[in-house]
Amino acid sequence: MATLGWIGIGEIGTPMVLRLIEAGHRVTVWGRTAERLRPALDAGANAAGSPADLAAACEAVLLCVTDGDAVEEVVFGPRGVAEGARRGSLIVDHSTIHPETARLASRRLRSQGVGWVDAPVSGGAAGAAAGTLSIFLGGASDAVARVRPWLDAYARNVTHIGDVGTGQIAKSCNQAIVAATVSIWAEVIAYARNCGIDPDLLVDALAGGWADSAIRPAFGHDLAAGRFRRTPGLIILKDLEIIGDMARETASPMPVTAAVTTLHRLLLAQGHATGGLGAIVQLYGAPQTD
Repeated sequence: MATLGWIGIGEIGTPMVLRLIEAGHRVTVWGRTAERLRPALDAGANAAGSPADLAAACEAVLLCVTDGDAVEEVVFGPRGVAEGARRGSLIVDHSTIHPETARLASRRLRSQGVGWVDAPVSGGAAGAAAGTLSIFLGGASDAVARVRPWLDAYARNVTHIGDVGTGQIAKSCNQAIVAATVSIWAEVIAYARNCGIDPDLLVDALAGGWADSAIRPAFGHDLAAGRFRRTPGLIILKDLEIIGDMARETASPMPVTAAVTTLHRLLLAQGHATGGLGAIVQLYGAPQTD
């Protein structure tokens, strides 16, 4: 079993850590909020005083934080992971960040003999708890081979996409599809309601057809009721902006994604600064419930 460090004990990170511990790995965690660490500590994890201390005690550090700025802070900031990381160790980043941020981090760590694997996930907290996440890996083949057995604790579908950064590119494709799908669900639910159809009935009626996907059961009835998860910021907009940047850089026409991005910018401009994917429902006059 491996000796692993974990930074990022949030909605998705917590069940991932718990499954690592359950699988028999020795896990050390770090976080700013003591109460967030409690489930992992109660399950048998150790606590580190800083990211540097955590890295010094582990063969690999796994990250699951909000964005590129958070990665920069915990890895390269004062008493960060880079300060304590041992030669030959790995950093595995489950966060969703810009591919170039991942590549730059990898280059900065190379002189220390520290490897980097980008490993963003899809499947949400439910997938993490069930051990059914999909993970997109970007990194050197030998590093990926080391990482794969650890990921078995919480992932069902693990794909090595290519070099560092390519895992993040694959995740951006995932986010483009998911954001567009949730957005069109919010739109057709409002359309159905305006046409006199019960939105909940529509959600059930579309099960099993070509319009069905994992989004329907996960979001359909909540969108019909105007419910959505409250989060500290429109996280999906951050992901959409990354996609837009990469599309411009690679001269890739993405008009559908651009339209979805515009909708989320409008959502933010209207003062809806918090919410998960389902927050888009606020643009369509749906009933507001918590």
